[in-house]
Formats: sequence, structure tokens, C-alpha cells
Amino acid sequence: MKRVVLVARGDAEAVMMGLGVFCVVAGISLASASLWAPRYRALLEGMGGCLFLVGLGCAGADLALAS
Repeated sequence: MKRVVLVARGDAEAVMMGLGVFCVVAGISLASASLWAPRYRALLEGMGGCLFLVGLGCAGADLALAS
């Protein structure tokens, strides 16, 4: 039973880093997409900025947990 728990913890760190990188890329993409859609610029920049910050938080927390 302990082996399953240890494997799950290792996978959680990998998932957290993957989620962080995905959110950073998605945030940058949404913010840059606002240049082509001026009508939704404020919405896209807000969502992109939030995703970017969430991604930085997840990646930073993963690095802190890994050390």
C-alpha cells in the first residue's frame, strides 16, 4: 500500500509542473490573442493574466516541493 502512495506523490509533482507550464503558455496565448480581437481585448487580457499567474504559482510551488 505504501508503494502506491509514494508513486502517487511523485506523479502529483509531475502533474503540477505540467499544469503550471500549460497555464503559462495558455495565458500568454490569450494575452497575445487580444491583439487580433480588439472587441474582447479586456476579457482576453484578464483571463490570460490570471492563467499566467496561476501557472507561475503552480510551477513555483512544484519547485519548492521538489527541493
